[in-house]
Amino acid sequence: MKPIKNMLLLNLLLMVSSTCFAQKQAFDVINYVIPNGWDKMEMANGIQLSTKNDGKGNYAAAVILNSVATEAPANENFMTSWEKLVKGTVSVSGEPNMQNPATEKGWNVISGQASYTDGSNKGWVTLITATGNGKMANVVIMTNTDKYQNQILDFIKSLDLNETATAQNNNTQQNSPTNYTTSSGNKNRYSITVPPTWSLNASGNSLTLEKNTTTGKKIIELMSMVKSSGSLEKDMEHIFFEVFDGWGLYNSSNNQLFEKGDHEKGVTSQGLPYYMLSNSISKNGSVVKGTVLLIQVGTNVAVINSADIILGSEMEMGLNFLLFTLKINGVAEKNMDYKKQLTGTWVSSSGSYGNSLSFATSYTVEGKYYVLAQSSYTVGYDYYNDLIKSKQFKGEGVFAFKGNVMERKTSSGPVTKYFIRFYSRKSGNNEWRNLMGFYAFNYDKNRIETIVPFQKI
Repeated sequence: MKPIKNMLLLNLLLMVSSTCFAQKQAFDVINYVIPNGWDKMEMANGIQLSTKNDGKGNYAAAVILNSVATEAPANENFMTSWEKLVKGTVSVSGEPNMQNPATEKGWNVISGQASYTDGSNKGWVTLITATGNGKMANVVIMTNTDKYQNQILDFIKSLDLNETATAQNNNTQQNSPTNYTTSSGNKNRYSITVPPTWSLNASGNSLTLEKNTTTGKKIIELMSMVKSSGSLEKDMEHIFFEVFDGWGLYNSSNNQLFEKGDHEKGVTSQGLPYYMLSNSISKNGSVVKGTVLLIQVGTNVAVINSADIILGSEMEMGLNFLLFTLKINGVAEKNMDYKKQLTGTWVSSSGSYGNSLSFATSYTVEGKYYVLAQSSYTVGYDYYNDLIKSKQFKGEGVFAFKGNVMERKTSSGPVTKYFIRFYSRKSGNNEWRNLMGFYAFNYDKNRIETIVPFQKI
């Protein structure tokens, strides 16, 4: 693909009269005109304007990000944004081809462009960074074709800057802590079964799961992959606050990220290791529970994030369902011995540590299971094994696996199917607890269920 000529000429950005363009819109500190026929989508940390699917894989997208507070000089802001918004999203050919800096209404404007690759896609990416009034604003433009050259040039010519951010921007920053990244490959990386009561938003090049609730819209964002250090814990150390940029731990210092957090480890339905960390974070008086889920994909890490109110459960239920079904395209599935992991007695409880058991099931290596009499106190495997030997159980049947789906059948009943996963959880510095969870294979599409954890005894 040939570079889009003159795309970065800043005089096109700065010389524009607002009378030349109809229907100019404002977002944060930037005014713009959306190209004719493009889609507009609000994201967690900005807006995305993108072309419609032309059936041939051609695309163009422009992302206008919320302005953020900064005390750094303009050139440093540009390079920081280039590393985070461009190199953190796609593989660029080298250092950006820089244009001469310009000044507009007290803002210092710096821009650069480079070619990129993202899987099988190749194209050109442009970053425009404006610094002024103690703020930084960014516009990222990506395309893999010169088909939209004129529309992109018109979009750049429509841009101009305000001196102050809008009230809408301040609200957005407080309620939507996650960063937005765009990648043409996001849609092709993930195979998603949408959680019940949620919806999939795959407009443009972004990929999010969304749900409207009485406390506002909830968003689970599936971000671009980044290079792995080989350790998910080490990756989490820096990725968490790169995702939640500008936020800090609530009532504690950021170096207590792990000590104060809720941790979960396990493997996906493909057998890929994952690590999920949640912690209470705050910014400008707003407090939310931020969650980052990392999945090891070879030498890369897939990054998924969400945020919810402190006591909210919508995010937790959505992420739990996702972990039963999410797959990374192009990755071979590992053979998992689910029967071996399941063999033994599993109990659920109404208490946090199993001291008030309400349900127990024993699974044998022969493929049989027994629903056992409940106990009002914590007991060991021998107790339940004795119940089986003396035939003091409520029901029995056989089970088998097809992938991560368990099929159970009693002598007189129909086959029931469940997604299954094994994982470990801990809160703060407490001990890890090894758990197992089910979700009905033939689930209710109109209702999302809370996962009941079972602990092996």
